[in-house]
Amino acid sequence: MKDFFVDEVPKALEKLTAETEPKWGGMTAQHMIEHLVGSWRISNGRAQVQLMTPEERLPAYRQFLFSDEPYKKNLMNPIFANGLPPLRKESLDAAVQQLIDEMWMFFEYYNEHPEATFIHPVFGELDKEGWLTFQRKHMGHHLTQFGVL
Repeated sequence: MKDFFVDEVPKALEKLTAETEPKWGGMTAQHMIEHLVGSWRISNGRAQVQLMTPEERLPAYRQFLFSDEPYKKNLMNPIFANGLPPLRKESLDAAVQQLIDEMWMFFEYYNEHPEATFIHPVFGELDKEGWLTFQRKHMGHHLTQFGVL
């Protein structure tokens, strides 16, 4: 899995431009990157969220997470129910740099705190391996969405 984050993700990010159109969905490339930044901020402890999934549904959601089944195309994320949020960074390049920074903060944090866990809003409490599984599936989905992976 490390090869995905060390080799595949950087190559995919190099292919992404502000003009890259999604194969599905309504996000721009920068919205997608800023969305990924948010998930890395949760996984590295720099942002906290509450669990949104009812407890009785967690086993099924977690079974999906740890399966080889990909996210469905056009899956509507409730955080976008009111449309796309305003962009936080001045450019795609700045957003990509923040994404890279947040990813490295994740690895640095877990090197120092290998037993740490953080709450994912859908999948519940995840440890390092759980977060890596999520990030692999999530990033793979969105980088494929933009045709760069």
